[in-house]
Amino acid sequence: MDMRMRVSVISAPRLATLGYISQDSQDSKIMFGSTVIQRLRVVSLTTVVPTIKILAVNMNSNLDMVIELMKCFVCLEKLYMKIQTDSPAGTNFWRHKHRNFLTSQNIRLKTLVLGHYRGIQAQVNFVTFFILNAKLLESIRLEVDSRDYNDEFFAEQCRMLQMEKRISRGAQLCVTTGSHNDVSSTVDLNDLDLADPFTCRC
Repeated sequence: MDMRMRVSVISAPRLATLGYISQDSQDSKIMFGSTVIQRLRVVSLTTVVPTIKILAVNMNSNLDMVIELMKCFVCLEKLYMKIQTDSPAGTNFWRHKHRNFLTSQNIRLKTLVLGHYRGIQAQVNFVTFFILNAKLLESIRLEVDSRDYNDEFFAEQCRMLQMEKRISRGAQLCVTTGSHNDVSSTVDLNDLDLADPFTCRC
């Protein structure tokens, strides 16, 4: 779907939630002053946006792009991502590439939710980045196809994701066939949780 969206935020000191934003939106552009995000790529970062705590996106599992967004939204606590199954994600190797980010930034993420998760290596590398580095991480929710919802897949993912090495000992992994709340398909806005409209109700 080709969605064109241009938003310029001049002053929003209480803006805490942003989404859904799609990587496929051809002319999508969000501006916080002179900081510009276009098609989910941070093309100009002059000022960080510390108020954003919740971000929901529709994109491939590109760790580089997400890290750039985290540099902009430095207090991000919840990331909801619908993975585009028809878009390449690269390899998401990060141990050397993002060393400077890990030594200079505090990852405040507490909740990570990935829709359309398939367990391919690029997605595993993406999730592992947060498992091994997000000290405040509390929950990881991986939404999979019903064909992959079995004990064998779960055991394999626990091994590949290195859950035993998680830096946040309280972090919990949930593999499910359910999906988190999609605001774009919600008819009655009164049903939304205003604190977090993307939270799962299952």
